[in-house]
Amino acid sequence: MKRFGEVFQGYPMVGAFLDEKEIRSIEKIESKWRKENLLLRVECKQECYVFKRVNDGRSEKEIRRMGILKGEYPSIVPQVYLIEEDSYLMGHIDGKNFFELDENKKLEKISLGGETLVRAWTKGYYQKRDISDKIQSSFNKYRKKAAKFFLDSELISIDFSLFSQVPDQPSHNDLNAANLLYDGTIKMIDPSEEEYNDLSRDIGRYLASVFFNQYDYFGNNKQFSLELAETFISHFPVDFLARAKYFAGESFLSFLNFDTYSTDKSVLKNLAISVLEKDKPILCCLEEGLK
Repeated sequence: MKRFGEVFQGYPMVGAFLDEKEIRSIEKIESKWRKENLLLRVECKQECYVFKRVNDGRSEKEIRRMGILKGEYPSIVPQVYLIEEDSYLMGHIDGKNFFELDENKKLEKISLGGETLVRAWTKGYYQKRDISDKIQSSFNKYRKKAAKFFLDSELISIDFSLFSQVPDQPSHNDLNAANLLYDGTIKMIDPSEEEYNDLSRDIGRYLASVFFNQYDYFGNNKQFSLELAETFISHFPVDFLARAKYFAGESFLSFLNFDTYSTDKSVLKNLAISVLEKDKPILCCLEEGLK
């Protein structure tokens, strides 16, 4: 690693802040999904920090969403100390994401995640909005990108009426298995800015990510993947889960455009069709999607 003074060249505010805290070491952190972003763990005399430079053109939106979430859910979002250009400096979370958890601790941790999110999200009244047009537009985008996996007659009868009255409560928008950290409690990192809010998107995306990545990366154990899914969603109200079911299916549709570890893409296709088209509880759809 370069000498400390050179590491933050171009970011004088960050460099001055950390120099004052007496930097002891700087270590690069590897991002699970977005390799283009720079992440540095900076250990100072009394505290640790994470410097993040967002290199994919979304820095302003991500930084804005971090501020919104910190103001709304202070207990589950890291402290942001400085924002400078395309970067921000936040408190370091000494925790593990889903991929790093001990196998025999996953059910306990996933349950903690669901329980903590519900507690943090339980707030007052929020104005309701009709976001059905935006959801349909999002679906059309993912369906078009994954068109080569489907017949023209498949995935054409999706009901978007569930999204006509959605509480406009700030959501993370990209909650997945890599960006919920467990450190005795939980912390959310790496949010995404969108045109609409729906906490059910966070539930559905995290559910799909944990469920499929457990199956794909850790031995194709269908039963354990279903147990994790059931444990997570058991904490959420029914009205949230109805919309979360759609977002889980949309996630499987999105996953088709990325490499899998051990699972054939036909499994993701089956999951997308099962979850998005079948009028059954989400766990039944997940189970049938893996047949």
